[in-house]
Amino acid sequence: MLRRLWGLSVKAVQRLEMAVASLIALGRRRGSYIVDRRVGADNGEPIDGAAIGAPLTGNVCVFAHFDRRGEVHDYVLHYLKCLRDAGFKIVFVSNATNLQPLAIADVSAVAQLMLLRKNAGGYFGAYKDAITAIGGLGDIDLLLLANDSLYGPFWGLSDIFRRMAALRGQFWALTDNWQRAYHLDSDFMLFGREAIAHPAFGRFWRGVRYVNSRNYEFRQYEVGLSQVLFRAGLRGGVLCSYRDLSRVVIDAVRNGALNSEKLDECQEHLRDAYELVQKGKPFDISAYLWDYLVAQMSYPFIKRELFQRNRVIAPYISHWHSIVARESDYDPDLIVRHLEATLKNRFT
Repeated sequence: MLRRLWGLSVKAVQRLEMAVASLIALGRRRGSYIVDRRVGADNGEPIDGAAIGAPLTGNVCVFAHFDRRGEVHDYVLHYLKCLRDAGFKIVFVSNATNLQPLAIADVSAVAQLMLLRKNAGGYFGAYKDAITAIGGLGDIDLLLLANDSLYGPFWGLSDIFRRMAALRGQFWALTDNWQRAYHLDSDFMLFGREAIAHPAFGRFWRGVRYVNSRNYEFRQYEVGLSQVLFRAGLRGGVLCSYRDLSRVVIDAVRNGALNSEKLDECQEHLRDAYELVQKGKPFDISAYLWDYLVAQMSYPFIKRELFQRNRVIAPYISHWHSIVARESDYDPDLIVRHLEATLKNRFT
């Protein structure tokens, strides 16, 4: 809107948005936006009401959710069940205060604690309120931050966590990113005891403000969380790293992938990625190479944004169905039903 009215560039609009968001953040010091909390189930067994305020122990996942119509779609329920089967206790925090009764019942069957909150601060606002609601983190071995922005997992998650445990560092993620500054992607981010107990971890969450700006959230918190922990002396590990994917692009070109008189759509995309890698310009390489990640690196998800917007114009996203069916036993209808319910003026 601002670009059309005032002829502003994309960067100018982003700078203006950041300035406005920063001003809003100064006043967003409210303690919590949680309006309701409900006890769920632990391994299928009801939990006594007194356990709501009891500290959680072992492996805990804070799972952030939002849906305008208050639904919890089947792909999310599948994700939650996989997390439970991998040994995680789930704290489900929804930014939809209008969560439907059926959705509440479905989530209660797999989550230990359900928190309903106003939609303030996006995923990081939800993470902050849930971490505060958990209370003491001292008895937690692993803390996973996850959300509904990923379709999957296409395989059980136990092997993913074993592979992460073999990596160096005190916190881990599936992918990383060099945009703005180096950081681990926060859509699936795991923290060990040393990271959880570090004062920098607590300070970061106390400093999170409830600002509804994706650009602000990305710069201040998605990038900021990793940077804060790095500066505190902690190390992060990545399962499918930017460096590894960059080498895949370089090797493909060197092995003749672009040796054609006329390049098809996929080759043009590879050429663009290669040029960015060669110039050292960071980009969302995990979105560019989504199919390679799934088929060759056992990456268990596809980013939902690729279906909704596909800003990087990743090729062959319409082939996701056949790739997922070929590589796993995942039910593609979990994704199809969500797309049918949510996509507008777009097909994939």
